[in-house]
Amino acid sequence: MAMTESKALGLHSMWGFSPAVDLLDGVPPEKKELRVLVAKPSDIRHVLATISKRRRHQMPQIHFFVVENQLEVLARHLLLLQIVFDWELPIRQRASVFLEVFGNTLIQERTERYIHRLGQELVSLVCNGQGGLADLVDLSDLKYRERDELVDIFHSWNPAVAYDAVGLRDHRLRAHFGSRYDNRVGVIDWDYQARVKPAASIIHQRLYKEWRLSGLAFEFGDQRYEQPNRTLGSFAEGVMKKGKDKGLKKEIRGYWIDVVNSPYISLGVDCDKSTPHAEDLFHIQNEGTGVEQHRHHSVEVAVFNLLSYLWEIETGEGYAMAKKDDIYSGLGEDASDFAAMETEGGEAEGSSGGADHRRQQALQRARCIVETLSGIKVTMVRGIERIVGKAAFSASKGNGFDVVHLSSSMAHHLDDPAFASILATKAHVVVETGQFLVPLTDEQQVMYRDKVSEYAASRGLKASPGVPPPGSLAFDSSE
Repeated sequence: MAMTESKALGLHSMWGFSPAVDLLDGVPPEKKELRVLVAKPSDIRHVLATISKRRRHQMPQIHFFVVENQLEVLARHLLLLQIVFDWELPIRQRASVFLEVFGNTLIQERTERYIHRLGQELVSLVCNGQGGLADLVDLSDLKYRERDELVDIFHSWNPAVAYDAVGLRDHRLRAHFGSRYDNRVGVIDWDYQARVKPAASIIHQRLYKEWRLSGLAFEFGDQRYEQPNRTLGSFAEGVMKKGKDKGLKKEIRGYWIDVVNSPYISLGVDCDKSTPHAEDLFHIQNEGTGVEQHRHHSVEVAVFNLLSYLWEIETGEGYAMAKKDDIYSGLGEDASDFAAMETEGGEAEGSSGGADHRRQQALQRARCIVETLSGIKVTMVRGIERIVGKAAFSASKGNGFDVVHLSSSMAHHLDDPAFASILATKAHVVVETGQFLVPLTDEQQVMYRDKVSEYAASRGLKASPGVPPPGSLAFDSSE
C-alpha cells in the first residue's frame, strides 16, 4: 500500500470496513449465556445488529466487550447508543439523526444542539452512573484518568468549542492528493471505478464523490448541513512547527479519520434480505445492456438497516416494507410517528379510538423494549492488551469468549499464541477482510485473506460451514 494511501486511512477509525454482522449467526443454539468480544469495530453496527436480532436466537443473555484504542471512538459509541435508545424520537427521525451524526463532517444546527445535550447526559453516566444507558453500559474497566478524558471529550461537543471541520478536512485532503489536488475529481472517479464499484456497486458514484469532496455522506430533504460534527474530532501526537512551542511534541486536535473509505460500507452495502421487498433494494435496471443502474443506493440501504434495527428492538418483529421500493412503508401508523405529529401540529388525524389504539401500541412497545434489552450488557474496554492473555478472560476459568469479531486492524492478534486462551469451547470467530478497502489491490486482498487463514489455522480454527458475512471470514474452534 502506498504511503499516501495509508495516510488517507487516518490515524483513527470512526466507521468500519465491513457491513454489520449478526454475531449470533453460527453460534450453537444451546448457548444461552454468551460473552462476545468486538475488537476495534470503529462503530456500534455489530452490537446494534446483534441486539436487534436477539429474539431470532431464543433470547440468550449477551455480554459484549467492545474494545477500542481511542477514547474519542468509545465516546462516539456511547453517543450513538444514546441516540438509538432515545425513545422520545420517532424511529424515522432517529434513523436519520443517527446517520447524520455517524457519517457527516457537517451537521444541522439542531443536531449540533442535540449532540451537546446528549453529551451532558453522558457526563452524568461516566461520573455518576446515571442516565438512559446506565443499565446497559459498563465502564468499570476504564481507569479514572480515562473516564476524566471521556468527560473532556463530551464537553468538547459544546457548540461554543471551536472546531474547523471544513478547514481541517481540507488540510487532510491536500496532504493526501498532493500534486493531484487540482485533479482530485479525476482521482476520485478512478478510485470509484477501480475499487468501489467492483466491491459495492450499490454505492452510487455521485454519493461517493460528494463524500470524498465535502465529507457529507447522508443528506435528507432540504436540510442545511453547516455546523461541524465535533464527534469526528480527535487528538493525535504531533510536532509543533511554529510558535513558542516549535519542535515540541503535543497532542493536537484534528480531523484524523478516513478520507477514502466511506461510511457507506458499515451500513449501506448489505442488509437482511429475508423480509418482503428487501432484495429489491439491490435491483439493477437494464442489467447486461452496458448502461446498468441501481434503482436504489447506499443511503436508502443504510436507512432501511437503521429502521430494521430500531423496529425489531421495539416491536420484536422483523421490519418489512409494505410497499415495494418504499423503505418507510413498513412503519405504517407507527405510534411514535403519530405522537410526534400530535406534538408538532395538534391532534393527529383519526378517531379517538385510533388514538387509544396507538396508546396501546406504545405501551406494548415499551414492554418489548424492556424485554429486548434485558440480559444485555456492553462493557467498554480501552486496548485489547487488557483482554488477550489476561487471567480474567481465560477460557480455562470459564471466562472465555463464545464469539469474537476482529476488525482488519486487529486480525494480527490471531497470530498471538495467547489468543487461543480466550476462546471458549465451540467459539465462533469472525475476521474482517480488506474487500471494501479502497487502497488495497486485488493481489493485496488475496494475500491478506491467505494470511488470516494461516493465522486461524495456527490457533486451531477451522473455516465455518456456509457463506461467511460480506467482507469477512468466519472460523470455529474445535470441541
